[in-house]
Amino acid sequence: MATNSDRRRRESDRERRQAAIQRQRSRAVRRRKLMAAGIAVVVVLAGFAGFLGARDTRTSSTTTTAPTTTSTALPADGVTPVPAAPGATLTGPTPCPAEDGSSARTTRFASAPSTCIDTDRFLRARFSTTAGDFTVQLNPRLAPQTVNTFVVLARYHYYDGQPLTSVRTRGSFSFGMAFTGGGGEPGFAIPGEVPAGGTVFTPGSLSMAPASTSNGIGGRLVLATFEAAPGNDQNVTPLGIMLDGDETLAAIDALASRTGLPTMPVSIRSITIATGGTIS
Repeated sequence: MATNSDRRRRESDRERRQAAIQRQRSRAVRRRKLMAAGIAVVVVLAGFAGFLGARDTRTSSTTTTAPTTTSTALPADGVTPVPAAPGATLTGPTPCPAEDGSSARTTRFASAPSTCIDTDRFLRARFSTTAGDFTVQLNPRLAPQTVNTFVVLARYHYYDGQPLTSVRTRGSFSFGMAFTGGGGEPGFAIPGEVPAGGTVFTPGSLSMAPASTSNGIGGRLVLATFEAAPGNDQNVTPLGIMLDGDETLAAIDALASRTGLPTMPVSIRSITIATGGTIS
């Protein structure tokens, strides 16, 4: 028969076993917590390393700049532009040319034309050149007399055959020079319509440059190209902005040399003028 001391001994043994089991459970729980904490640290460190890598990539991508063409990297010289052959000469007042382009090619004029366009409507000038085509939208409201003069000259085919005379890399290029057997200007000059606040030269903006032999505007065309365009001469009259022809703009810009002459001959084949919508 079990005595009280036996019962107490068995209870004490049972308590010791339960305590040991509890200690084992507690150690297992602590091990799981430590493992979970270690995994979390690894994940955080990995994420932080990824963040640093991404930041380095972003930093390097934002600070890396595209190489620019320097003047020393350009060809040393270009080719001398070939003058366009002269056309007919008008000795009296300049009548408005036919809108369908059927007027005879004329390159010398005794006087500036009267107004031959609707100054309340946009016009589109389609340039066909030996380097490609492009279209410019003209806004007569900005420079009515200059836009009118350009349209009259274009419809008289004054610009047909006129060569590319200069290319300033990433800045601008120009068409127009002396004709064989005569001066390069059309024979008259008009007052410039230079904006009082200056001109913003966006890529493809078309302007008419001052005459070389007299005061005023003389017919030479200048197109702005790329990031060096803000350095273009401000003493020009803006005519409009290019609507299409980015590839042509880039192709002509690539012909720059250190002397400013184009590295290959380019000329205007024709300019076609069309009337557009009403200016609001």
